[in-house]
Amino acid sequence: MLSTGFPYLDEIIKRDEIVEFYSLDEDLLRVFYHKVIAISAPVFVVVVSERGGLDPYLVRRFQNVFDNHSEVYVRRAFKVEDVPETIKAMGDNELVVIDPYHHRKDYDKILSALRRGKGRKFIFSFMDREREGSIFGLHTAHSVIKLVKGKRGFKFVIVKSVTTREIEIPNSIWELYGKAVDDGGLLRYL
Repeated sequence: MLSTGFPYLDEIIKRDEIVEFYSLDEDLLRVFYHKVIAISAPVFVVVVSERGGLDPYLVRRFQNVFDNHSEVYVRRAFKVEDVPETIKAMGDNELVVIDPYHHRKDYDKILSALRRGKGRKFIFSFMDREREGSIFGLHTAHSVIKLVKGKRGFKFVIVKSVTTREIEIPNSIWELYGKAVDDGGLLRYL
């Protein structure tokens, strides 16, 4: 089952089929989706980009921290034409999609593929979804959550939700790495 690892956020989005996370801070979003993948395993992942996108060693570190060693099934889409077909090929499974709007075009075909499957989907986007991309995409997602890094941590900003009003949820940066108090967290593996 897809989970963020933050119980209060999971409670807000528990009934949402399509949840989109975005951030202008690429490092923050990258660490967050690696954690989500590790916690949610077994999980299907679609990575859209020419290079990078998923660090298997970071996923493994998070799996060690959270003691979840289930499989992560990955498919890549390099060209914009490949994105909808790759998403469709994943079937009705729960799905994590990393940077589906990477090419900044064919939003309608990508969104159609995302809406088609029955499984729950988490989308992670590196663009400012309040200014860029498809308006239809914002309507398609049941919740849209912005990650914002601050001086002492980061916060989730619920931009859109069908169950709650717009709110900000502050967090310590260490919570992202699994260290809420003094339990060692990911620091043991760095």
